[in-house]
Amino acid sequence: MSVNEANVQVTAIPLADIEPNPDQPRKFFDEAKLEELAAQFRSVGQLQPIVVRPAGDRFQIVMGERRWRAMHLVEGATTIEAKIVGSVDDEKAFVMGISENIGRADMTLMEEAQAYADLVGFGYTAEGIAEMFGKTTDYVRWRMDLLNLTTDIAELVSEGKIKADFAWYLSKLTPANQKVAVTRYMKGDFKTETDASTFAQALRMKENQEGFFSEKELSEKEKETKATERKQAKGKVDQVERAGALLDELAKLTPSELADLFEGEVGKRLDAVERVRKAAAEAVKKLRKAKAMSEAKQLTVRPELEVESQAEAEEPTEVELAEVEAEVPTEDELEVAA
Repeated sequence: MSVNEANVQVTAIPLADIEPNPDQPRKFFDEAKLEELAAQFRSVGQLQPIVVRPAGDRFQIVMGERRWRAMHLVEGATTIEAKIVGSVDDEKAFVMGISENIGRADMTLMEEAQAYADLVGFGYTAEGIAEMFGKTTDYVRWRMDLLNLTTDIAELVSEGKIKADFAWYLSKLTPANQKVAVTRYMKGDFKTETDASTFAQALRMKENQEGFFSEKELSEKEKETKATERKQAKGKVDQVERAGALLDELAKLTPSELADLFEGEVGKRLDAVERVRKAAAEAVKKLRKAKAMSEAKQLTVRPELEVESQAEAEEPTEVELAEVEAEVPTEDELEVAA
């Protein structure tokens, strides 16, 4: 949605006569970035006017709050160039504000999520929002899912301390399990972001009892079969470790040494090692998930930290978080488990 500004005259308006829109979707403004923009104003002046609308005897910003804030940092500046549009209602102003900010590096994930949710409040659908801003419908829905995060965790996401993929998996958990997973994450228990997301996904599976370990009682014969399978699996891993040691030895050789050793068969040996690499990568991926499931299965969350709803969730004390953590066993694309 846009406003035709082709014939709107640019006017110098006193900074003091302009106020920000309280419904502005972006709440955080990087001070360093504002100073960079202010330096540009000092050097070459204001290149693009802001857009405002009448608000009583003053003006309210429709687009350009970042420029307005930066101009306040320019010593001696008392006015800012602006276009005044009179046919912009609250809904249009809000949509224009989102349009200006979506995709900016300094718009936080939570601000984006809230902006989409506010548009839903205006009656837009996820499909309509996606089309409006050039996103996919799933993308919009994933962002809005982040609003299920507890207040303290949402703040960590806004600060960039928790990345998008992990944040989305967290949003699918109960508040208590969100806290458990984040406590481990902030302590550095996960080697990779994928490991963190996999652990959160395993917690979700445990909550829903989906695809988790069977709890049925095994017969004696089934127990014997299981014991045999475990022994065989451990034996295979032992063989993999020995093969890994051999590959380590090969890796220490130079390409010319390898060419000499495998003369006439280098391609054949390369294909063999490549098959091992692909199989190992797939095994590692599945073992990581298995590790997360195993840890999640052992996890016991204190009942008093369970809450009925997001609104009732309160930040636990450091002592409470430490006690919860004590119950947790120690140790690129979003894979959505819809």
